[in-house]
Amino acid sequence: MTNIMPLKVDLHIHTKEDREDRVSYSAYELIDEAVLRGFDALAITNHDRLTYSPELKSHAAERELVLIPGVEATIEGKHVLLINMPFQNGCYNSFEDVLRQKAANNLVIAPHPYFPSPTCLDGQLEAIPHLFDAVEHCHFYTCRIDFNRQAVRFAQKYRLPVVGNSDAHVLEQFGLAYSLVEAEKTPDAIIQAIKAGRVKQVSSPLPLALLMRILVGVAITKGPMWKKPFELMCIGGSFIKRVMDGRL
Repeated sequence: MTNIMPLKVDLHIHTKEDREDRVSYSAYELIDEAVLRGFDALAITNHDRLTYSPELKSHAAERELVLIPGVEATIEGKHVLLINMPFQNGCYNSFEDVLRQKAANNLVIAPHPYFPSPTCLDGQLEAIPHLFDAVEHCHFYTCRIDFNRQAVRFAQKYRLPVVGNSDAHVLEQFGLAYSLVEAEKTPDAIIQAIKAGRVKQVSSPLPLALLMRILVGVAITKGPMWKKPFELMCIGGSFIKRVMDGRL
């Protein structure tokens, strides 16, 4: 980091406009909350849906907050953060589609890649490391349980920057992890600074009680989990496997 005052940034947040989850706050309410919490820039990354408009951008700009277009896209069954990329439903059907359409002012991030969910990249990440510009470090961990460790090792292996994101579905998550980015306060400058490694992720291990409270809050946004037995089995099996492999 140089003498530029680093920007406080979160590039993975969900809002009420997300059609997959039942989030309680709107994009406008999130922007207002971000200003109160001292953020300089953020991306609203709802599932497979772009939540970005001239009105929303102006609402943020009037409050001196930079809003960057983003989507948490489902590609080949896995979640990928597409930041500042042109997005329409169905236009990224494969990882090759993303690779072909990447440009200098885009950012492709691997979100929570080794967390125990069937939509996380996990082993797929090693097959396509060239696709990603950065790897996410999520807030959801304790001193003993930390699915970020393997993501950090992957980032070190491929010399990729690590960004801190909240992946917030409830406001209690927002601000528990974020990035400090050494850049001018524009979308392009922030993206280029992250690609160049001028970024530091900020987070701390959560007390187990807080982690469990957040887990319950997020589960409520997902709806009744008993209606998703296959997903529950996959998450449980993946968690047990990581414990046995010592990958926490």
